[in-house]
Amino acid sequence: MGGGGFDYDTSLSRGISYQTKSREEVFAQRAMHRDMDVKGKIRESRDSDEHPTSYPIIIALDVTGSMGVIPEYLIKVGFPEIMKKIMDEGIEHPQVCFLGIGDHYTDISPLQVGQFESSDELLDKWLKIIWLEGHGGGNGGESYSLAWYFAARHTSIDSFLKRGQKGVLITIGDEPCHGSLSQESIKKLLGDTLEGVRDLEASNILKEAQESWNIYHINLQDYMGRRPSVQEGWRSYLGDRMINTEDETGKDIPEIIAGIIIGAYQLENLSALKPVGSPTPKEEENKETTNHLR
Repeated sequence: MGGGGFDYDTSLSRGISYQTKSREEVFAQRAMHRDMDVKGKIRESRDSDEHPTSYPIIIALDVTGSMGVIPEYLIKVGFPEIMKKIMDEGIEHPQVCFLGIGDHYTDISPLQVGQFESSDELLDKWLKIIWLEGHGGGNGGESYSLAWYFAARHTSIDSFLKRGQKGVLITIGDEPCHGSLSQESIKKLLGDTLEGVRDLEASNILKEAQESWNIYHINLQDYMGRRPSVQEGWRSYLGDRMINTEDETGKDIPEIIAGIIIGAYQLENLSALKPVGSPTPKEEENKETTNHLR
């Protein structure tokens, strides 16, 4: 996957055409699309003659409760602007993978995963076939760590394998992150059998994913996301890589996403240019994490 190019005008026109349709008309899935099932699969972001320096981006969308407003806003308005901004800033070969995230305790399909794509047509396809399940368990969290687990163990990205350049993973939601993933859920959703442990702590999953991904969370400041417990929980995981929206509308999310991607890309490029004897990207990350958790 990942072939083709992104045309801003075509993507913008497509989004405008959706604006006369309801959310239910645009997101017509009433169950998880079979192509979004990642059980036993690996998603790849590969270099090619067309895209010699692929840059992988994961955008993981909370599809529980009222959070369906965010995918709707992205497909109708925001996503073309994200792509234009990051490409104007020199990210020539972005490859984006859309995820749908729910609650692994209660939802039917708490993990839905597209392919890494570069073309506007295929990016629209994958975003549009996410099932906005709309449930969630009312149990004090959602399973955002499924995105981390997927990134850590079910992706293969040339940017890191060939150039040591981490990808960027952004989760978006308004709830805390459940503290662990059960062995049963991992087996059911991803097909992996864990040896010697019953549950995986979210903090350990995050640490593993951070070896090859720069990870961020956008917290929607609605009545849920404004709670101190939500914000404190996310800061304990990500420090200042948890970013609040300005308000409950989330209209600034496209701008935040673009800023995160551009900043992460520039950070990776600067790290690659560090002189001999200076801290490695991993050392810098460990130092940053330690400072955040003090």
